[in-house]
Amino acid sequence: MSESFPESLCRRCTFVRLVKAARTEFLMCTEPTLPKYGPQPVRACRRFVPASPA
Repeated sequence: MSESFPESLCRRCTFVRLVKAARTEFLMCTEPTLPKYGPQPVRACRRFVPASPA
């Protein structure tokens, strides 16, 4: 399975949760003031917080 929306800002955000299904994956936003499953790819976000390096 290839990565969905690799260019999305969500991929680098602390509020993202990757939800995997059998043949696809979704980027779920856990920031409470934003939609859980917003349109992708996200290029700018007022609540973006860079994730800590793993």
